Amino acid sequence: MGFSIFKKPRGKQEQLDIQEAFNLWNALRVRYNSLETIQLFKNFIHDQDFNLLLAKFIITWSAQIKRYETTTAKLKVKVPKRPPRDFKSSFKLNEFTDDLIFRRVFNDMTAELFFLATAYRSSTTNDNVRQVLREDLKSHVDDFEVLYKYGKLKGYMDEPPAYKTAQPVKNEPLTTSEAFHLLDHIGQRYHQLQLTQLFLGFAHDIEFRAILQQGEATLKKQAKTLEDLALKYEVPLPKQPPSSISVRVEPEAIEDRFMYLTILNGIQNAIDLHIRAVIETIRNDGLRKLTFELFSDELDLHEVFLRYGKVKGWINTVPIYGEPL
Repeated sequence: MGFSIFKKPRGKQEQLDIQEAFNLWNALRVRYNSLETIQLFKNFIHDQDFNLLLAKFIITWSAQIKRYETTTAKLKVKVPKRPPRDFKSSFKLNEFTDDLIFRRVFNDMTAELFFLATAYRSSTTNDNVRQVLREDLKSHVDDFEVLYKYGKLKGYMDEPPAYKTAQPVKNEPLTTSEAFHLLDHIGQRYHQLQLTQLFLGFAHDIEFRAILQQGEATLKKQAKTLEDLALKYEVPLPKQPPSSISVRVEPEAIEDRFMYLTILNGIQNAIDLHIRAVIETIRNDGLRKLTFELFSDELDLHEVFLRYGKVKGWINTVPIYGEPL
């Protein structure tokens, strides 16, 4: 076998898979577009509070851009074109109202939440890259919350249909979307709980069994919290999963890796479920707070579960960026 002095040993080079390379490129492109948009719009803003809020976003997003640029340079990833440094204009247009600018920025940030959630959960090879995306996602959720509160205070947020009950709730009534997300979250916990209990009858690895048992306890606790809220707001509860599951199939018929990947896929889908709830829970502040907490817990769970699967060698291999197949 020949040896090339021009090729570095793979073991000494930080690896990046093809999806992570796209995620970094796209994250930088999205951040460039966001920054360019608000740098343009801030020239037409009338409200000083809104101007200060967007100035804060510029500082935050500029720091994130710098981090992405450093990461892409280190990993030799192609980067998109940079926007102009800034925009300055003394020209004013009456059509550019603060309400219109708010809605444009709000819609952009909403779309970016979905992208960042997908980018985070699809980055499985390089732990450092995934952490960069995770921190950006959590920061973006915080920025989204600040923008949402500003819009709610100013009356820029549209009022969605209310969830009607026979006995009206005096404080913090639900919207139809909030009632649905309560029901959807409970159903998701029930499904994952039944699946976890089923897999406990097949799991062979001692550590994997312990993780499943811990997950079972967490799902039960979260389901109870959500059930209590649903009953408070008179949202009909779905049927509960069985109290126990008796397995009559030979345990060797299902491998630990299959069960692991099934649960990992469920966790990743739950991240998207939580993002939708964060975006659409726009009236009930108590439910919104709980939604944020569940989203944060799901990210922590995903990180621990993913790293465990990587140690076990159960994660699907993604081609490495820049290497010939």
